Amino acid sequence: MRLAFALPLLLLAACDAAPPRADPKGQQLRAELDKLTADYSKCVDDKVAAADVSNDPAGSIAIEAVKACRPLRGALRLKVASFDRLGHPNHTANQAEAVAEASVGVIEKELRENAVVTIVKRQNETR
Repeated sequence: MRLAFALPLLLLAACDAAPPRADPKGQQLRAELDKLTADYSKCVDDKVAAADVSNDPAGSIAIEAVKACRPLRGALRLKVASFDRLGHPNHTANQAEAVAEASVGVIEKELRENAVVTIVKRQNETR
């Protein structure tokens, strides 16, 4: 009996599909963050690939590769701060900047560590 009563309601619900959601600002910012992160990573990878690894220690070469990509790091930091202010409107500008700096710092550390591994592999191949 309950099934007979619920079946028309389920069919009615299935007919009315929900309208597509508008792309909220957070999703747009997230996509921009993903692109900037990928661009930053590619920049470091490209600098490492082009670097002469025959003379200097891997760590020094990696640091220089990351430094060469500072403009992208700065753009990413600003976008992370905007994303933080959207998700946490009560954060002050200083709080948002601190979150952004810490977040981008983690990404930078990982990029530098990956660069060192790549450079050491290249150095070992040339010996």
